[in-house]
Amino acid sequence: MAKGLFKNLPIINYNGKLSRNLMVSSKIINDAFNVPAAFVEYVVEDGESPEEIALYFYGSKFYSWVVLLSNKILDVHNEWPKDYSQFTRYIIEKYGSVPAAKSTILYYKHPDYGFTINQDTYEKYANTDFVDTINIDRTIGGTGWSPVDAYEHEEERNDNLRVIKLLEPNLIDQVKAEAETLFNG
Repeated sequence: MAKGLFKNLPIINYNGKLSRNLMVSSKIINDAFNVPAAFVEYVVEDGESPEEIALYFYGSKFYSWVVLLSNKILDVHNEWPKDYSQFTRYIIEKYGSVPAAKSTILYYKHPDYGFTINQDTYEKYANTDFVDTINIDRTIGGTGWSPVDAYEHEEERNDNLRVIKLLEPNLIDQVKAEAETLFNG
């Protein structure tokens, strides 16, 4: 049974499970969470949970919802950084093994360009004088393009998830009051 802040949120069927509809919270995000000065950057350590961060930063694990809403996270399993063990299991589940992920080229990147190219484009143009549409006087040759394998891609994505923003602790009471008013009618 839901208690406290979320008890009056509507119940919906999400992926075959009954859940509280947290999308109601988007009003809080739009109203209170769009002030950049209200946040500090935080880097999630390996294995650290939203509850642990809430306890450390706000003094109570029950403010984990603030950690998640501050970052517009609705799916902790896919939008929260995985620890080493979770990451390894994820790679094996998705690609079959770590070596398979490291040998699966997803795309190519170049340090001087702000875009990536897929395997077909690389094979078609990498060894030609294909002109870069961003910078006319530079050509894409066979050098400079580096393959990005699935492991590297997933690792970079997971590392990017580690950088989050946290609402300044002095604003927590204000946001809690606004949330209670919104959720409890």
